[in-house]
Amino acid sequence: MNQDTSDAGYKQRLAIVAETGLPVSEYRVASAGPIQPAARKRPALRATLPFTTLEEWLFWEDRPAYPWSCFVRLRFTGQLDRTAFEAAVCEILTRHPLLSARAQMRDRMHLEWVVQSDPQPVVTWRSGPLGGPFPPATPIDLCQEIGIRFHIVSDSRACDLVIQWHHACCDGIGILAFVNELLIAYTLALGNAPDGLHLPLLETERLASRGKFGLTPGKLIRMLPGHAMNLRGVARFLLRTPAPVIPHEPSADEGPFPPGYPATLTSVVDRAELLRLRKIATQQGVRLNDLMLRELFLALAQWRARWNIPGDDDWLRLMIPINLRTPADRRLPAASLASFVCVDGRRQDFADPARLLRRIHSQMSAALARQLGFTFVFSCRMLNLIPGSLKAHIRKPRCQVSCVLTNLGKALVRSPLPRRNGRLVAGNVTLDGIDGVAPNRPHTCASFTAAAYAGRLSITLHYDPRPLTGPQAADLLETFLTRFRMLQPHGTCLTETP
Repeated sequence: MNQDTSDAGYKQRLAIVAETGLPVSEYRVASAGPIQPAARKRPALRATLPFTTLEEWLFWEDRPAYPWSCFVRLRFTGQLDRTAFEAAVCEILTRHPLLSARAQMRDRMHLEWVVQSDPQPVVTWRSGPLGGPFPPATPIDLCQEIGIRFHIVSDSRACDLVIQWHHACCDGIGILAFVNELLIAYTLALGNAPDGLHLPLLETERLASRGKFGLTPGKLIRMLPGHAMNLRGVARFLLRTPAPVIPHEPSADEGPFPPGYPATLTSVVDRAELLRLRKIATQQGVRLNDLMLRELFLALAQWRARWNIPGDDDWLRLMIPINLRTPADRRLPAASLASFVCVDGRRQDFADPARLLRRIHSQMSAALARQLGFTFVFSCRMLNLIPGSLKAHIRKPRCQVSCVLTNLGKALVRSPLPRRNGRLVAGNVTLDGIDGVAPNRPHTCASFTAAAYAGRLSITLHYDPRPLTGPQAADLLETFLTRFRMLQPHGTCLTETP
């Protein structure tokens, strides 16, 4: 291992020391070093891979003032063994080329991945308090380093592993698959692993066709009627101008990244509460995510009224990521295969919560049945036919989304690792909880991420502290969670209306 002296590593250490005052040990782990596991080689793959249109969109969303990094925090009882963990990191990165690649321009406006034979990931170790806000981070420059970092914080009895990755490399579903393999490799590196435990088979060569999403000419033809029916929805999306959660002038794209980045707040819905809420969703004939969307709309309106934020006629737009994977992608290495759909609402829509829930359920059901997540992908492909159009569209100085709700679903539910009281056991550590963080773009100063694990639901708010103060962010999260938790069996919600 060689001590990291890169600009990215140096800035990361400075940010952590400035925030915590604690000493930091950070290294780039060389996969060719003595901890590299033997006899496992990267499957044959081209040294470069063109970006897909979706990956280019995610790349151009990244800007200094609005980093396009995602985070996942794994909360463990016990201490990670440093040698075994770094060996596992090196091994698993060889299985996921996009997470061990840098970006470079392929021509005037398009990009390609350059897979690194020795990616040398940044791994940071420090002591400090656990839980609470995520540890301070700095943006990832994909042209200068690979798109993933590892940050371990430990106290006397437990530790947190925070993984930061660039969204262009991978989405939330992909990183959870990566985490599953990382925990398996860590268990195997420690020795005394359960009989039969092994890493899953991956089909790395399928990355070359990842941008096709398994769409054949026949499938595209069958999708046309559903997308034609959605033209009115597309027109509404284009004609409406959503408002930010709180009016503000965004920072310049090239400005400094947000203070205390990433600014987060996390709360957990316990097992009994979650079971009750799932039962309510079933009784209402809707998904749990539909209930969350309805309560988030109502919470935003209620919160805006309490903080005297003007704009009674504002359109609020919620973005909901949609997984585009098919069963054939189950062996695909980590990649970004998620699009999104949006749901809009105004104050007058919130006066009848039951009707609002029916509309949300209807819109989300149609989006899933008609595969409307591809509408955005096809639109990006059209824009990308003209050099520079995709980037120019992304960088338009207007609000496109008010708030984001990402639901990672039941995390690691199919992991082969043993469990204790519903929690995964990886060698000498037990995974107690999982928290996720989605990025924020200009005008979108609040993003919520939900992750279900071991019967509990973690909800994390990532907020932009420039327009949104800490007390305002805490009140927004509490307003949303209070509404969600107080749902009644017959589908009624809190009597306080926006």
